[in-house]
Amino acid sequence: MSKDSRDSRKEERQMELTIALIGFGNVGRALVRLMQRKRDELRERHNLTWRVTGISTGRHGLAADPAGLDVNATLAAVESGEKLDRLNHLRDVHDNLRLIRSGVANTLVELSPLNPQTGQPALDHCRAALDAGLHIVTANKGPLAHGYRELRDGAAAKSRAFYFESTVMDGAPIFSMAREGLQGADVIGFRAILNSTTNFILTQMESGTSFDDAFKQAQARGIVEADPSNDVDGWDAATKTAVLVNVLMDGDLRPTQVDRTGIRDVTPQMLREALARNERIKLLCRAWREGGRIRTRVAPEAVSMSDPFALVTGTNSVVRFTLDTLPGLTVIEEDAGTETTAFGVLADLIAVVRHFGG
Repeated sequence: MSKDSRDSRKEERQMELTIALIGFGNVGRALVRLMQRKRDELRERHNLTWRVTGISTGRHGLAADPAGLDVNATLAAVESGEKLDRLNHLRDVHDNLRLIRSGVANTLVELSPLNPQTGQPALDHCRAALDAGLHIVTANKGPLAHGYRELRDGAAAKSRAFYFESTVMDGAPIFSMAREGLQGADVIGFRAILNSTTNFILTQMESGTSFDDAFKQAQARGIVEADPSNDVDGWDAATKTAVLVNVLMDGDLRPTQVDRTGIRDVTPQMLREALARNERIKLLCRAWREGGRIRTRVAPEAVSMSDPFALVTGTNSVVRFTLDTLPGLTVIEEDAGTETTAFGVLADLIAVVRHFGG
């Protein structure tokens, strides 16, 4: 094949994503910066060009422009506490659902805060996106915990993407690994440390730091959920457990159905006593099959120092899958944060182009 033919083929496969961002907190801003930094690479290696045509925030309002927003101006406005209204070119678009339905975007990136009890409003955002014919990339766990089957089947029926790599373990390729690398295998259970915030807090408390001070350190790192109780009361971990069960074990589980205990009652003294017994206390997530049912639990547990899970400290996370074809498969992610979550979203956007780009 000639060079001209190769260039022509590459041009035909090029896809421009016009992106509506719902949520523009730490992860949203990190995503935009990452995509700016990799703009040339995305175009040349992944045939991906992009424009952010809409941004909606909980505190700073909404801006939309079919031609593409000036993301640097948007970043500056949000980080200085300004409203985005002055950047809005669509005066009749002033809420999330209108933005999704406005036609300015072909891809929804859903980054709004988690509501573990209902999955809303993120679930309705995803439903509206499918109705409008948009691809969906979400880092919000709620839609998968409360509507995974509906969204999966709806996306397939409309030949649209529904990707969610960053919902569990930030940027670690859990779901893409399962889609591509574990075909023919059945997940029959897992054990995991999935909430990096509580793992960081417990690690800090081992040295005698109070819960309050450890929590403030986690906040300073930007790793605490918008509603802190989602972390410390185990809701985030329970929601991630439900997501893994629904996606990888063909379950239909809600976070409220997970047997859940958070870390509020764990004290520095308990952690030091565990260390004296050659153990560490971790907030463990478990799922297993029992009598035709899937059982789940999230709770602090003592882990022996001979267990590799005891070495997963700070903001690291881990999951060990038990499969019918493999005795065990363990994935560890190190130093998770907003940048790793943003990477997972970017990986999904690349997958949209790879699988739906013509």
